[in-house]
Amino acid sequence: MIQTPGLYAYVDETGDRGVSTKSSRFFSMAGVVVAAEKEPDMRSVVADLRTTFQIPTNKPLHWKDNVKVYPKRQLVSQLLGALDDLQVNYVIFEKAAIPTTSVLCVDQAAFYNYVAGMMMERLLLTACYWPGGARAIKATFGHVRGFNHDDTTAYLVRKRNTDPSWIPWRLLHGSVKFEDTSRYDGLQVADQYAGMLHSAICPDQYGNYEEHHLLRNRSCRNATRMWMAITVMG
Repeated sequence: MIQTPGLYAYVDETGDRGVSTKSSRFFSMAGVVVAAEKEPDMRSVVADLRTTFQIPTNKPLHWKDNVKVYPKRQLVSQLLGALDDLQVNYVIFEKAAIPTTSVLCVDQAAFYNYVAGMMMERLLLTACYWPGGARAIKATFGHVRGFNHDDTTAYLVRKRNTDPSWIPWRLLHGSVKFEDTSRYDGLQVADQYAGMLHSAICPDQYGNYEEHHLLRNRSCRNATRMWMAITVMG
């Protein structure tokens, strides 16, 4: 077993897992992976943003609460997009494409676990093919209030035992953790990337989209590497 993680992964979600007419069109996860030696740079950006936006020390940086207006969103995408050795994975479900007979339509816990499992596969593959060679990876997901993450842990253990050999579970450092967003700057960065995705694929009240923030990361001089996994069932 690899003892020291060379990468840290942080995962946050956007959208809900419901399937009613009032539910979100998409349920998605954003997974940020940063090299261990570059995590201080990422944390410095979060600290600068918290200071600029005057966020109290007991509150996390949250896209929905603190980054509501266009100039702030541009600043977030600019500063995060300039970070080196940071990659972003997305798993996106368009719920209308899921067959109504699927368990994902009737069991929200199963839906969450399935998406989390897909995200873990992509995080592990990111670690396997990291520039310069494979690295061990430590994964932390944002805790969902009222959700029993013990079920998710058990699901991931089963998945580890049944996944094909090309999914490199051997690179996972320790067990997957589920923590409050306020405890980790990395989870707050994942929240920002989840917010950028939501603004890019979900219209505002006037039917417009803000894809600029997401795309800006592709055009920065030190562009964030962004791997997007889009899953549509049906």
